[in-house]
Amino acid sequence: MVFGDGDGQVFQRFTKSLSVIGHELAHGVTQYSAGLVYRNQAGALNESMSDVFGVLVEQFVQQQPAAEAGWLIGEGLFTDQVQGTALRSMKAPGTAYDDDVLGKDPQPDSMDGYVHTSADNGGVHINSGIPNRAFYLVATTLGGNAWDAPGRIWYQTLTGGTLSPTATFGAFAKATAASAKELFGVDSKEHDAVRSAWETVKVKLPGVRRKPSS
Repeated sequence: MVFGDGDGQVFQRFTKSLSVIGHELAHGVTQYSAGLVYRNQAGALNESMSDVFGVLVEQFVQQQPAAEAGWLIGEGLFTDQVQGTALRSMKAPGTAYDDDVLGKDPQPDSMDGYVHTSADNGGVHINSGIPNRAFYLVATTLGGNAWDAPGRIWYQTLTGGTLSPTATFGAFAKATAASAKELFGVDSKEHDAVRSAWETVKVKLPGVRRKPSS
């Protein structure tokens, strides 16, 4: 792994951030499991998976429950000259920085703001804010540690062998719901949290027929 040492003006050394280190290592897991193509929605999912596991590594090391975590990727990387707290915010995409030189964080927090662009391989670092926020919502809805149920659901989805390399957000949402159902049951709070999170970020998820309660 190679990490930049920063330019001293915008960035400090990138090894200052455990979430960034976890992010980069997670790309290897994605490459050799789901193999998500690095373009458009599949590429944004690729980036989001790295953000998810990067932040989980940081939370685990610091023993932070979901409710107490900052949910920031790359916190502390910017120098004091930059008006910003991190590279990205999973809690509130689009709010990580607002700087005269860098501009404003372009990430949308739902499909209402989805960015159609040919830049950044079709917006892989931009539109990843949508699935990022979905994971944050699942984790904070369930409470406790994000690396427990939410992390298990996302990891099974990534490595279970059912996800297409060209998966869309909708396909990924459906797959996470299926993983939650398999791990915890169709009537579980985990399954409900996953479905609710995707609905909140405006990613359409097919309905699931539930058994009538007795």
